[in-house]
Amino acid sequence: MTNQNAGSPTNKEDRLDTPGIPPMQLHHIGFKTAQFLEMREFYRAFLGVHPTLEVESMVGFYTFDLAHHRLVLFHDPTCTNQVPTGPGMHHVAFNYTLDDLMRAYQRLKHKGLLPDMVMNHGPNTSFYYRDPDNNALELQVDNYGPDLRKGLEAMRALQTHSNPLEALGVLVNPETFLKAWQEGATLTELHERSYAGEFVEGAPSLPIGRAAEEPTGDTSASKGE
Repeated sequence: MTNQNAGSPTNKEDRLDTPGIPPMQLHHIGFKTAQFLEMREFYRAFLGVHPTLEVESMVGFYTFDLAHHRLVLFHDPTCTNQVPTGPGMHHVAFNYTLDDLMRAYQRLKHKGLLPDMVMNHGPNTSFYYRDPDNNALELQVDNYGPDLRKGLEAMRALQTHSNPLEALGVLVNPETFLKAWQEGATLTELHERSYAGEFVEGAPSLPIGRAAEEPTGDTSASKGE
């Protein structure tokens, strides 16, 4: 049995002056909210989560796979509105296959939940939503599929773009994007057609960074009202 504390570490992984050790994965997210019931119902609809443990009036743990939890909701009646100019988490993203992303978009639309913005960023195509507490949520597909190296190379290539704003990507109309997918367009074809400008017309364009200016609990933008 190896004594991990004996002597000076010889492996780079055991040195204390090196960068942090990468985790296996991002395991779960947690929100505190004064709107516990509203948030619970939203995430049931949005991600299809189900409870694994709920302590009445205090906290709930939820999952969408075999993990014991992927989402935690802490009930705090003293919570106040978010401060738009304050620091904090900007958004949370969830990865999908193209087919599941399109099905999720249709299902959420049927429930009255519409994205604030849809954008092809180059490495990924993203649908941005808001929960009842105005937290920004992203549903995305990697445009290069499971080949993460190609996506990484595409992201790094954007660093040399002459226009920083254009480097962020192109707006996408989810309805024309959906129609192209229904007609059989592949992930690669949708990516190329997005950058050719085919899906720009009629695209929702509420900047996801500015949507936090809406009062907490106002989900009219997300619901298309």
